[in-house]
Amino acid sequence: MEKVSKKRSLRGVKGKTALLLLLCACVAAGAAAWALRPRAIVPALPETPETHLLLSRPVEEIASLLISPLDALPYTLERYDGAFALKGQENVRLRQEALEELELSVGVLPAERLVLDAMNPEQGLVPAAFGLDPAQTKVKITYQDGEDRELLIGGETPNQDTPTRYCMVAGDERLYTILTSDSDSFFHEMDYLRDFAQPALDGSLLGRVDVTGKVTLSARYTPTGWQMEAPFSYPMSPSRMNYLLSQISGMAFEALLGEAGEMDLSLYGLEEPEVTVRLTQAATVLRSQTNDGLEVAFPIPEKTYELLLGRDTEKSGVYVLWNGQVFKASNFLLGFWKTLDPRDFALTTPVNFPVNQLDTVEFSCGKVKRQYEVRMVESITQNNQIAVDEYGRILYDMAVRKAGHTQDMDAQRFASWYTLLSTLSGDGELPESYALSGEPEAVIVLKNSALTRTIQFYPFDALHDALAVDGVALYYVQRDWLERVMEAP
Repeated sequence: MEKVSKKRSLRGVKGKTALLLLLCACVAAGAAAWALRPRAIVPALPETPETHLLLSRPVEEIASLLISPLDALPYTLERYDGAFALKGQENVRLRQEALEELELSVGVLPAERLVLDAMNPEQGLVPAAFGLDPAQTKVKITYQDGEDRELLIGGETPNQDTPTRYCMVAGDERLYTILTSDSDSFFHEMDYLRDFAQPALDGSLLGRVDVTGKVTLSARYTPTGWQMEAPFSYPMSPSRMNYLLSQISGMAFEALLGEAGEMDLSLYGLEEPEVTVRLTQAATVLRSQTNDGLEVAFPIPEKTYELLLGRDTEKSGVYVLWNGQVFKASNFLLGFWKTLDPRDFALTTPVNFPVNQLDTVEFSCGKVKRQYEVRMVESITQNNQIAVDEYGRILYDMAVRKAGHTQDMDAQRFASWYTLLSTLSGDGELPESYALSGEPEAVIVLKNSALTRTIQFYPFDALHDALAVDGVALYYVQRDWLERVMEAP
C-alpha cells in the first residue's frame, strides 16, 4: 500500500474549514499575548489645588484696619460715615486711589498656594526662614461684629515668573504664598495715604531752568533753541534738552510728609538743600473758543516754581520741598536733578540756525573774509502776485546780500554753502585740562535778533582743530573741514 504524505493529506481538507481553524489559532495566540503583556503604569492625574481664601468678607463689614510695616510707625484706619479715615487724623483727606487699592486687598485675598501645613524646626522650617519673624508687615482686620483676623506677611519667594510673598494667618501654623501685587498696599506707610496735589508742569512752556548747589546748570529758551548760561555759555542739544523737559513734566511725589512751617527741615536735609531748582514758566496766552464760536484769549503771566532736594531716604528716595510742603519722592522720578552733567547738554553741531532765523553770517579764514546779510522777502508769482499756500499763508523766499554790495546775490549759492557749514560737528571731546591760546585760524559768527554765536577754530594737533563756541572749547574737529568750506560764495 502506498504511503500518503502530510502535504497530500492537507489538501484533502476543505478550504473554508482550514481558514477558520487558522483564524481561531491567531485569536487564541493574541489573547494569550494580551494576557501576558507588561502592565503600563498610568500616572495619576494631578489634583486641582484647593483654593484658600485668607480674607473673604465684604469690605463694608470692616470696622478698622491696623497696619504695622516693619520699618515704619503702625497706623489705624477706622470707618467713619462709611469711609476709612486715619485714627486721630479724621480731618485729613486721603488719596482715593490708595484707599481703593487697599480695599481690593482686604476684601477677598486668595492664597496662591499652600506651602506648608505646619512649621518643622528640625528641618529648618521656621518663620524666620520666610521673613516672618519678624514679619515684614502685619495687617489686623477688625470686623463690625467683633471678629478679627491678622495677616503676617513675609519676604518674597524665589519664584521669578509670578512675584509672590510668604504669608500666614496669626494663630494658624499653615504657610501660604500670596501675589505681591495683592499685598503691596499693606507696605505703604501712613504718609503715603495723605491726599495732595501732584506738580502739574508742562515742560514745553518753560522759559528758564536754573539749578544750583551740588549741580550747577542755567539755561534759557530762545527762538533758535535752548542756550546754556552756567556753568558756561554754550548752545544746548535739542534732543537732550527735550528729554530733560519731559522729565520735568513727569515729576511726581510719593508721599506728603507735612507742612514745611511745622517741620524741622534739617532732619530731611532741606534746611541746606543739596540742590535748588527754579523753573520759570514764560508768560503766554491761552486761547480757547466759546460754544458760540467766539475766540477768547486768557493771558497767563510769568511764574516761577522752586524745588528743593534734600538728603536721600533709606528706600531709594529723596526728600523734597515744593510749594511749602515736604514730600518724599522716588529717585527714579526726581533723583535726576542730582546727577545732571552740563557737558551732556552741549550741542555738537553749532551751526544750526534755520535760514529763516538768520540776520547775518560772517566767515573769516586766512585771507578769506565774507559777511552776508540774510532776510526773508515775500515770494512773488509770475503774475506779480504775493504767493500763498493752500491755507492762504504768505510764502517767503530768502534774499542774501554781501556786505558792501548793492545787489542781492544768488541765494541758492549761499544756501548750498550754508548747508555745508551746518555739517560742522565735533569729532571728539577735548581733554578737560585743555585751554585756548593764541589766535584762531578761522571764525564763524551767526547773528539773529535773539543771540550771537561765535565759533572759532584753534590748532590742536597735526590733524585736528579745537572747536570753541562762545569762547568754550569742548570738542575737536578734523582740520580738513575748513578746507571744504573755504570756497565761500
